[in-house]
Amino acid sequence: MTPLTKFVLLIISVGLSTLCWTQVNNLTMNGLVLDKVSSQPVEGATVTIIGNKARADATTDSEGAFVVNLARGVEEGKTVRIRIQKAGYRPYEKLLAASPEIPLRVLLESTGRNKPPKKPPIAKPTYDRAHLAVVRVDLWAAPMNSEAMVTVRNIGSKPVVPCAVLRGAIITSRWLSGSDSEDQLFAPRREWEEGGKKQVNCDTDWNPGVEKTYSIKLGLALEDRSDWASLMFGEKVWYVVSRLQYRDSDTESALPPIESCVFFRAQKPEWALAPCFGHNDLTLKPKWTSGSGREGTAPAETEDPTNQHSTKQH
Repeated sequence: MTPLTKFVLLIISVGLSTLCWTQVNNLTMNGLVLDKVSSQPVEGATVTIIGNKARADATTDSEGAFVVNLARGVEEGKTVRIRIQKAGYRPYEKLLAASPEIPLRVLLESTGRNKPPKKPPIAKPTYDRAHLAVVRVDLWAAPMNSEAMVTVRNIGSKPVVPCAVLRGAIITSRWLSGSDSEDQLFAPRREWEEGGKKQVNCDTDWNPGVEKTYSIKLGLALEDRSDWASLMFGEKVWYVVSRLQYRDSDTESALPPIESCVFFRAQKPEWALAPCFGHNDLTLKPKWTSGSGREGTAPAETEDPTNQHSTKQH
């Protein structure tokens, strides 16, 4: 083999290696596109993500899901622009941090030219007892003293007999995929000890349809300043988890505890909130109030177990 031939083969080998490395290391972003009114999948929507002066496209499937292979050179955490379009819907456009781990959840708003899909009938069980469900979560995030407000509604047919025991925790973590991995959020850990245990509604019955709001605090400082940067760039998320223990009779045993889990992601200029895979009451999906997230701290609306008065300061 002549030296020239060896040189040509070397150039080809290096080029193929570079190409393979680039393909393997290109980031992907994935998510779901849903109708804002019906929460049904939007099929055939065009998803475009622009980063590093290049664009990448994909189309949503029958489940509304998409996967986009980002342009070469787009690194995790870098700002990209996403645009989603489909006839009959208003275009969706936003700047966000590139992340291969956390799926996006986009709600498209109809322009009125198309009728949104009908909501499928929801088999809602009839609770012949008290039943508590989380309907709203708000988060105030800070490097120290983060606080969440959790609103709980009695969707059962009987009142809750005092007292209800409410426990909660704010846990920062990379996004966990699937209900099995999320189970670790409910294992004994220091955040649950810090979040505290509260007894509310100790003087009066908690009647059907009535809502109560209580506060979960995380007084622990983040262990590393880089954690705060990771949270604010969307590389990590805030999990707000709670467990409710209660009864509807003084003579009967306690009802099954209710566990709830949502996560917040800093997605400038807005915040994204989504329920976890498990631990939430599925019968309340159409009535879920997404809540909000923001930086800084604010006093929460909490129930005072001594006088049953709530205060709200924002």
